[in-house]
Amino acid sequence: MVGGRCYGIFMHSIVLLLWVCLHYVEASSGKHIIHRKVGETVELSPGLPTECVTAATWKYGGITVAGKDVGVSKKSPFKDRSELNLTDFTLTVRKLILQDSGDFIFVSDVNYEHRPAVTITLQVHEPITKQPLLKILNFSREASNKFCTVLLECSSTGNVTFNWTVGSQTQTGPRLHHIMKEEDGEITFTCTVSNHVSEKSALETIKCSKDNGMCSMIVVLNPCIFFFFFFFFFTFNHIFRDHN
Repeated sequence: MVGGRCYGIFMHSIVLLLWVCLHYVEASSGKHIIHRKVGETVELSPGLPTECVTAATWKYGGITVAGKDVGVSKKSPFKDRSELNLTDFTLTVRKLILQDSGDFIFVSDVNYEHRPAVTITLQVHEPITKQPLLKILNFSREASNKFCTVLLECSSTGNVTFNWTVGSQTQTGPRLHHIMKEEDGEITFTCTVSNHVSEKSALETIKCSKDNGMCSMIVVLNPCIFFFFFFFFFTFNHIFRDHN
């Protein structure tokens, strides 16, 4: 029993030591991720002491894009829209495009001795500009005639995350299956699509009732659409009456 307990303590210590080592390596490797929209500006700061720096270079895709002695390199793909701060070695890149995404590596020497490199991963995203498309794939009344089931689907373009909100409940994924009662009244289902830089939402309001033996749906229309249909109906009716 004592041997088994000691073995267990030993293995726990080994696992803890490995975790600490891995955590230290990850933290000391200086890896950072920055998300920006297309067209924005990003400032890439190494976040290191600047005293006694004898060499400092920014690399991107294997190319030197800026350095302590040369400033912004003529071979840099950002040469016309970037600048290097020679005091703290912050690299600024303007008018970002999707192709700017990648690893920026800062390599430097202090008193002619190398110090750990800093890697900053830049991810440039297109902002979401359109609301997601929200559809009711299926709805029905249960045999008990007191419950309704509804299946909704939310769709959008690009690499996005789907989040549903129903009252105080939340759920992820492009589809939502929900059971509702008559006494719940009108329930609003909200789907939000998002990426790292933007988000858009769409909603649908549904009520479970006895009308026609099925769930009655109340679609939330855009006020502009409602005004358009009202104007079209009024104009058409006026023309028709004048014609007669």
